[in-house]
Amino acid sequence: MVARMTNLYSVAVVVCVISVGLMWLVQGCAPPPLTGPGDSGVTGKYAGAAKCKECHEEEHGDWLATHHAKALETLEAEGRGTDPDCVICHVVGFGEAGGYVSRQTTNSLAGVQCENCHGPGREHCDDEENEAKFPTKTISAKICGQCHTGCECHRGSTHPNYQLWKASTHGRVDPNVAAYFAAGEKLAECGPCHSGDYREVACIQGKTVDDNLLAGEDPNKMNGITCVICHNPHAKTANATAPIGDWDYQLRCRDLVACTPCNSADEACDPNRYNLCGQCHRSRGTTWQSTESKPHGSVQANVYTGEMPMPTGQENAPLVPNKASDHADVAVQCSTCHMYCENEEGASTPETGGHTYKAIMKGCGGTDCHESSLEAQAITITLQDTVQASLDDIAARLGDPKTWEYTEEGGPDAAGQAAISDVIKKVRFLYHYVLSDGSLGVHNPQYVKDMLAEADQLLTSILR
Repeated sequence: MVARMTNLYSVAVVVCVISVGLMWLVQGCAPPPLTGPGDSGVTGKYAGAAKCKECHEEEHGDWLATHHAKALETLEAEGRGTDPDCVICHVVGFGEAGGYVSRQTTNSLAGVQCENCHGPGREHCDDEENEAKFPTKTISAKICGQCHTGCECHRGSTHPNYQLWKASTHGRVDPNVAAYFAAGEKLAECGPCHSGDYREVACIQGKTVDDNLLAGEDPNKMNGITCVICHNPHAKTANATAPIGDWDYQLRCRDLVACTPCNSADEACDPNRYNLCGQCHRSRGTTWQSTESKPHGSVQANVYTGEMPMPTGQENAPLVPNKASDHADVAVQCSTCHMYCENEEGASTPETGGHTYKAIMKGCGGTDCHESSLEAQAITITLQDTVQASLDDIAARLGDPKTWEYTEEGGPDAAGQAAISDVIKKVRFLYHYVLSDGSLGVHNPQYVKDMLAEADQLLTSILR
């Protein structure tokens, strides 16, 4: 009897399904999809951003506004939403146990989420007070390099950021400086610009860090200026002046800041005056009266601004008049040349070529100043040759470095420094200030020419 009723029920269900299907056909309607976005498969080691939101609501809200949150949608708009070669970098845990499979079964894992960078979070969600199960926190560029790297689907060049960064000086800690850090020395002095480990804790989190943070650490394992030092990984910041499309770049500081020239040593060292690059590429306070060491090789922001640190009381009488750079009006200052970007025709994302930070002059052509990038390059070569020749001439006229150089550069000791005339001290400061900028005049052509002309006149006054 039960079996007979079951059979009758099955027949009724089939008849019902057929009837509904006929109704769709009669009405000219397509049947709805068998399945829609769902989470029947979100049962593994990944929890999804919605679960993280329960405790990290602010971070979740910030993340929602980023392109990471919409990474799969971007891919789907290009018709590649199911291409495994592409999906792996646009969702959470694709190809891994408990990771994204499809919109229908694991929709909560779509997009680039918390767990892409912090690792699987299910165990932490189930035992949130257990520190042993806290998500990973690291500033290593390898995290970003999992996806921001050259790949075939991006035509091999759209996102090679990680490889470019690794080839740059930002990608490593200077060996000489790293040796101090490993010995537990000079971290507070040099760490803000040479150590990502220090900068992330002290400058970004605002915590106190002592010199022993990296004591005993293998220099090869120290973090240089990694991605998250310049970019906020969690939120849009609106610090990019001219992004391509609606790409925010999530910069920690503005890429364009108009500085008023100032010759105060304290202000010349103040990172808050400068753009993102100037947070580190700025003076360390050496003036012409300093004797121990030359200007630090980081005065690019100061030279670009047309300023130099002067001894206390001499701020209003710099060695040469302040002079704004001829390049003060370029689109995004340093980034114009050192982070040159362009869009490949038909590409939906910006092609980036700048993470080596080498100057690229493709952006100089077709402007009010240069008809073409080739013209700009020719002018640059001429300028740099002229500046280098002037520097060589000054060094030759100064004579034996043992008589005039800074102590750390092989010059006299403290007693010998006291015997060097003010004229020679001013000349050597101007000489090294130009050298320390590193651009041989490009950052501020006229200002550099003025410095070299002043050095020449000072030398002439005592060498007649």
